[in-house]
Amino acid sequence: MSQNSAQDKTEEASSQKLRKAREEGQIARSKELSSAGLLLLGGLAMQWMVPSFGHFFAELMKRPQRFDWQGARDPQMMIHWTAEALLSMLWVLLPLFGFLALLLVLLSIVPGGMVLTWKKLLPSAEKLNPLKGLKRMLSTHSLMELLKSVLKILLIGSTLALMLQHQWPLLMMMNRMPPQAAMEQALQILSQAFILLGSVQMLIAVLDVPYQRWSLNKQLRMTKQEVKDEHKNSEGRPEIKAKIRQVQGMLARARIEQRVPQADVIIVNTTHYAVAIKYDPERANAPYVIAKGVDGMAERIRQVAKQHDKMVMSLPDLTRAIYYSTRVDQEVPAGLYTAVAYVLNHVLQLRAYAAGKGKKPTPLAPLHVPPELRQPER
Repeated sequence: MSQNSAQDKTEEASSQKLRKAREEGQIARSKELSSAGLLLLGGLAMQWMVPSFGHFFAELMKRPQRFDWQGARDPQMMIHWTAEALLSMLWVLLPLFGFLALLLVLLSIVPGGMVLTWKKLLPSAEKLNPLKGLKRMLSTHSLMELLKSVLKILLIGSTLALMLQHQWPLLMMMNRMPPQAAMEQALQILSQAFILLGSVQMLIAVLDVPYQRWSLNKQLRMTKQEVKDEHKNSEGRPEIKAKIRQVQGMLARARIEQRVPQADVIIVNTTHYAVAIKYDPERANAPYVIAKGVDGMAERIRQVAKQHDKMVMSLPDLTRAIYYSTRVDQEVPAGLYTAVAYVLNHVLQLRAYAAGKGKKPTPLAPLHVPPELRQPER
């Protein structure tokens, strides 16, 4: 079985695939909905315009009675009368045609919205492949379309037969009516037929609209491998990378705002590095890093520390060693225990001195950083 067979396509289409399909003109459209709307609203519009139509066509039918023999033999006069009749007919029908044209445009973009694409019009070798054509003919979609066509023929045929049976006596009486009344009656029956057929078509559309959506979603489903490949390709795009970096930066800044106020001390390397350290015996056996950053993030750590009156100490070698050897929420390496312990003890002495509970501590002596943990200056 092929890896891309329908049985393997178990994943819903991604937003990227849906967007691409839309750009190529693959959207869920129901022709039944468009036809139903056109018949219903067109029939209602015709019913509203029946009086003016009836009067016009009745007058048009009376015109031959006004021809005189001399005018009928004059070609120019006949052309004039014909052109006048056609222009009058166009003038009367123009509002209806304009309304139907606008209606057709609106119904063609509902549902699914407006999509302009030339791809559907371009020739495709796949469409000329007889094997592909046979496969399409035997597909579930084609069988459903055949079933829908049979249902339409049965429903519409039955509806027209019942309507004709109901209106037959009136149709037989129309030849005895005055021209205007007969024309109005004929147009009334025609508009009623449009409305009735539109109602039947709407019943079919109620079933067809959700089916078209389901069919498109099924057609656009993806295999697990396609989802993985798309995700991998998306991550390689510059705009996606930039978006990921932006989100990562926002999360890092939020973490700094939350965690730096909890630190016992912040050690820095001038402007390049900053590391926030905390010692909580109930949580860890050794001091651990709760935030760290470089360049802009390091500057933000210093700013937050200053806002919350946290101790900031410039210890370049130790800062670089911890930054490169320790992840956030990880204990500092064993080789740095002594150096970090001296720093934390010095911070406690400074706080006691500031509170008037101890003498001023001596400056911190140079701290030993093991060679294997040392990092060069930037």
